[in-house]
Amino acid sequence: MKPVALVFGANSAIAQALIPHFSEHHRVVAVTRSGDHDLPRVEQQLACDYSETALAELAQTIEDEYGEVELLFCAVGVLHRSDPGSDKPQMPEKKLSELSAEQLTHYFTVNSIVPAMILKHLVPLMPRARASRVVLLSAKIAGISDNRLGGWYGYRASKAALNMLAKTASVELARSHRQLCLVALHPGTTDTPLSQPFTRSLPEDRLFSPELTAERLWGVMERLRPEDTGRFLHWDGTDLPW
Repeated sequence: MKPVALVFGANSAIAQALIPHFSEHHRVVAVTRSGDHDLPRVEQQLACDYSETALAELAQTIEDEYGEVELLFCAVGVLHRSDPGSDKPQMPEKKLSELSAEQLTHYFTVNSIVPAMILKHLVPLMPRARASRVVLLSAKIAGISDNRLGGWYGYRASKAALNMLAKTASVELARSHRQLCLVALHPGTTDTPLSQPFTRSLPEDRLFSPELTAERLWGVMERLRPEDTGRFLHWDGTDLPW
């Protein structure tokens, strides 16, 4: 029987484009907030609001039904959003005067804390003695040493925090799960609802379709080995600066 691939944020454009690749070798369990998306080639779709209580319950469900998880992919993230109390969407902050504690908290909750809690509750279901992979979608602009343009305070900072959480977890898990590879992976600028407000002036050769992005990311994931754990990777498989 095929091993299990667990996909968080499975309704995102990149995750949907990756699911056919995952399903070639895995039974795909998709996790979304509502649990009612039309996701072909998925064995099961589960709803989760990503609270810690819900993640603990989800982990128990997965363990009861499948036992182990061999591949964990997390595409949960936010760059901009609509404010329920305003017609004006909340966009990445370009300067200090635009910062708000509420928006920063939202960035860190979705981009950093939720993936960390996913690791906390789901990694215990991953095999200790066999090869397994955890892939967290990050972003090139999370690289602190590569920040020369400024702006996008909350998104940059929350993705940088995600990278540190991933790196720290990889050190711990190298002791308990010696065949596990955990990486942060930058997908490149992809034509998705997340990026659309910022891609109007981008040249065509720098904006990728979800299908092309998925093909490239899967190529990187297929090559991952335990010794790659803790890396921050570009979609072409090269290392990105922290």
